[in-house]
Amino acid sequence: MIALVRSETTKLLTTKATWILALVTVLGTLPMAWTNSASTADLPADSELLFSSVPIPPEYQGFEMAGFGYVLIVALAALWSGSEYGSGKQIRTTLLATPRRLRVFIAKAALLAVLVALIAFATMTGTIIITHAAADTGIDPWTLTPAIWTNLGGVTLAWTLTALIAFAVGTIARTAILPLILIVPLVIGVGDFLAGFWSGAKFLPTTAGAAMYNDPASGSFLDPAVGGLVQAGWAIVLLLAAGVAFTRRDL
Repeated sequence: MIALVRSETTKLLTTKATWILALVTVLGTLPMAWTNSASTADLPADSELLFSSVPIPPEYQGFEMAGFGYVLIVALAALWSGSEYGSGKQIRTTLLATPRRLRVFIAKAALLAVLVALIAFATMTGTIIITHAAADTGIDPWTLTPAIWTNLGGVTLAWTLTALIAFAVGTIARTAILPLILIVPLVIGVGDFLAGFWSGAKFLPTTAGAAMYNDPASGSFLDPAVGGLVQAGWAIVLLLAAGVAFTRRDL
């Protein structure tokens, strides 16, 4: 198992797309957070120039920037699950080296989860620090508050579970295209839009995950704990299905 993890880690970290997507996620989100906060710092809470005229509680400010990185995380997970099924059929070499398919699947999923969690925490922690440093929110950006740290844990978990869902869909479909088609629209706002007039949309995986770092008083999301359980349920069911497909299907 150690040799398998080492080889899969090498494969993941020597892929150019991994570094490109990770760097764009971090380095793209932070400047946008600064621009967004600095441009609205002097505006009144009910200004028409703001996205919402309803004041956002300080512990939730900055988390709207999660949407940009979400797309890139889904792309990373989709590529990680579907790239080996391309024209080169690298998956054959992988399984010749390690015939125990379940171990391969678990190693791939675990490595993706660790990498995405690191990217998510670094990106969103930097984003929230910049948000409170650029805007006069009354919160020390270098210490933050327990509520903000809880929300940072929530957004990290939401990104990680979303990546695992995309990985599972890509594994089942043997392509990176299907998770991009199915999940990217949800993370760019379709899920939140549907939740505005259909209560069932709150149980979609990305909308449920968003409940872990968005203001529940808005009425658009589930309770944070319930949202986390719903998204985790989606991830577990899809990973189980993907694991069965990966171990039992012919190449």
